[in-house]
Amino acid sequence: MDLILNTISAPHKLRTYLGLLRTNGTLVQLGAVAVPMDLVNFALIPQRKSIAGHWWGLKSLQECIDFCVEKDIYLILKLLMLEVDEIFINLASGNSSGVRYVLDIEASF
Repeated sequence: MDLILNTISAPHKLRTYLGLLRTNGTLVQLGAVAVPMDLVNFALIPQRKSIAGHWWGLKSLQECIDFCVEKDIYLILKLLMLEVDEIFINLASGNSSGVRYVLDIEASF
C-alpha cells in the first residue's frame, strides 16, 4: 500500500502496519494515542517509509457530527470476516453499497 490512514486511538503496534507499506509509503496517524508508542527506526529507513500525523480537533469533529445529524447520515456497522482479496474486488467493482472497509490487521493473523 502507498498510504495507510490509521484511525486507531488505542495503543497498538505500528510495525504491524508499516510492514504493509510499499517503498516510499506513508502511514498517517489520525487516532490520538495517549501513551508513547514503540517504533524501531529500522522499520522506516531502508524502504524510505514515513509516518505523518494530523490533528483534526474537537471543533472539526463536532462540525462533522452536526452535518451528519442535519443530513440524516448515520453509521451502519457490519463486522465481516472477509479476505483482503474479496474487499479489493468489491472496491474495484464500484462499491455501490458505499461500505467503508476497516481492516483489523492484528486480528487477521
